[in-house]
Amino acid sequence: MRKKIINSYITGILVLSGIFFLFVTGCEKDDPPPSAEIKARDQFYELMNEWYLWYNEMPDVDKSQYDTPEDLLEAMRYLPKDIYSYIMSKQEYESRMIEGKYIGHGFSWGFDDNGNVRIIFVFKDSPLYDEGVRRGWIINKVNGTPITTENGSTIFGDKTVGYENTIEFIIPADSTVSITTAKKEIQRNSVLYYDTLHVNGTVTAHMVFQEFMQPSTEEFTEVFSFFNSTGATEMILDLRYNPGGFMDVATSLASLITGENTSGEIFTKFIYNDKKSNENSSAIFEKQTNSLNLNRVIILTTGGTASASEALINGLKPHIDVKTIGDVTYGKPVGMRVFQYEDYVYLPITFRIANSEDESDYYDGIQPDALCNDDFTRAFDNREEACLKEAIYYLENSSFSGTKGRKVKTHKEKVSYKELLEKGAI
Repeated sequence: MRKKIINSYITGILVLSGIFFLFVTGCEKDDPPPSAEIKARDQFYELMNEWYLWYNEMPDVDKSQYDTPEDLLEAMRYLPKDIYSYIMSKQEYESRMIEGKYIGHGFSWGFDDNGNVRIIFVFKDSPLYDEGVRRGWIINKVNGTPITTENGSTIFGDKTVGYENTIEFIIPADSTVSITTAKKEIQRNSVLYYDTLHVNGTVTAHMVFQEFMQPSTEEFTEVFSFFNSTGATEMILDLRYNPGGFMDVATSLASLITGENTSGEIFTKFIYNDKKSNENSSAIFEKQTNSLNLNRVIILTTGGTASASEALINGLKPHIDVKTIGDVTYGKPVGMRVFQYEDYVYLPITFRIANSEDESDYYDGIQPDALCNDDFTRAFDNREEACLKEAIYYLENSSFSGTKGRKVKTHKEKVSYKELLEKGAI
C-alpha cells in the first residue's frame, strides 16, 4: 500500500500536486488481510508520528483500539490547541477544494441582530441568483417552517442533487415571495462582489472575497485589471466570510495588493516540527500584472475570517499599513500538508505560519483596529452597511468613529475548522 503526500503549502485547503510516495506497507503471509479502514488507520498513525506539528505532545494511544482513521484522529489530537486537523474523502476534497464545487442551493444565511434569518451572500451559479435573491433578503420559512437555532443545520435537507425546498422570502419592499428550488452542483465564485468607491477625491478598490480557491486567480485577472483601469490608490478588502484556502492564491493576492513595493520579499514562513525542519520554507511576494502597488489596505473581518485570510493580514503587516475592521478573527496560525491514502485525504496540522518578522501564534484571533457588527441587512455596495461605512470613515478621517469593548475568543467559543468550512454555504 502506498501513501501519497500532496506537496504544497496550505493554511486550510491545498492543491493536489507534487505527489510523493512515502513508504510501502504489507502484512505477514499467514495474517488475514486487514480491512481498508484498518489499513487507512495504520497509515494515518505513521503519518501523525512523523509529520504532526505537535507529535511530541499528542496523547500516547494504542492504535488497535480504533477502527477508523477518523476515530484515531480524535484520540491523537493535541487538545485544546488542535481544533483544525480533519479527514475527508478524495472525491469531496477534489470537488470542493480543487474545483470549487459543492452540492447545495448556493447561498449563505445567518441570524441578524433582531433574530431575522437573512441571506448573507449568493453564488452566481445558484438558481436563486437568477431569481433575483440577494444579500439582506429575509428567509421567512422553509417548506412552511421557520428556521431556528435548533433546526438550522437540518431544515434544508440532504446534500443531494435534485433535493427541493420551497423557501419563502421577505424582500426589501416588504412583500413576500416563495421560490421552489432544487439543489445542484454549485460552482462557487470566490469574488462575491467588486466595485470602486470615490472617497476624498481618490479611487478605492473594493472587493468581497470568499475563499482562496484555485479558480480565484482567474477571477483576479478580471478584477484587478478593472481596478487598475480606474486608477485605484486605496483598497477595502472584505474577508468576513473567508475561511481560508490555498496559500499560493493568498500570495498572489498579497502581491497584487502591494506590487513593486514588496516584490521578492518574504510574505510568510512555514515552520515544521523538529523532525521535518528541512521542509521549512517561505512564500515570496511575486511580480503580478495589474498590481496596485498600495501602501495601505483596509480589511473587514469576522470570527469566520480564518487560516489563509489571517495569514494574509499577518503577512502584509510588516510591509504595508493594514487596518482591520469588524470582529476578532477565527485564530488559525497553523496549516496542513495534505496526504492521500486510497480514498482518504488526511489534513493534519503540520506547520505553523509566521510573517517576515516571525510574528505568529494568533490562536485567539487577530484583534480588529475597530470593532463593527457584521451588517448583512444591507447590500455589499451600500455605504450605510456598517463595516463598509466605518472603512469609508477611516479613509476620510484617518481615524475611526469609535470602538466598543473588545473580546478575545477562546477555543471553547470556536467551532472546529471543519465545521467552519461546512457552515460557509448551503
